[in-house]
Amino acid sequence: MSKTNTNKLYQALHRLNRQMHRSYHREGHGKGGLYHGQANLLRIILQNDGASQRDLAEQLDVRPSSMTEMLTKLEQSGLILRKQDDKDQRVMRIYLTEEGKKAVEKIAESKDAFVESFFKALTEDEREQLLILTEKLCANLEAAEDSHGGGMHRGHGSGHHGSCRKKGMHQGHGHHKHQHHHCCPAEGE
Repeated sequence: MSKTNTNKLYQALHRLNRQMHRSYHREGHGKGGLYHGQANLLRIILQNDGASQRDLAEQLDVRPSSMTEMLTKLEQSGLILRKQDDKDQRVMRIYLTEEGKKAVEKIAESKDAFVESFFKALTEDEREQLLILTEKLCANLEAAEDSHGGGMHRGHGSGHHGSCRKKGMHQGHGHHKHQHHHCCPAEGE
């Protein structure tokens, strides 16, 4: 492929990424006024009901203060409960309420509809090929990151844009009100 075509391909992928991002947020996904990071946090809590606040902050790669802020908003909305750990009063455990579980279901249904709509232009074979090619590009980026000493994204501090293999580690920004969709989406995203 010529350099011109390689640049066009890169620009097309970049444009697709921006369009995906805009469409994702424009659709709203039935989040009920939740920001994307909050929606992801609810999903993570569902998978780890009773996790500590600290564990959630580490899993989402956000500052503890950002996690506290996110959890406070979710608690005020009636979606989660914070309870002190029985054995260690300094530790806060996070649980979904019934309302929180319903919100996660609604978010998942909405996301599934968005994803299906997004890929409807492709045949099943084209989808499989795109997946293979995307994973190949992700592996190439991971190798480049590894050879340059890690996946820190200058200017953001914590490396939350990390490599593709860090599934689940860039679920949301915490202190931002949205999430960027980079290379490979985290599982369940």
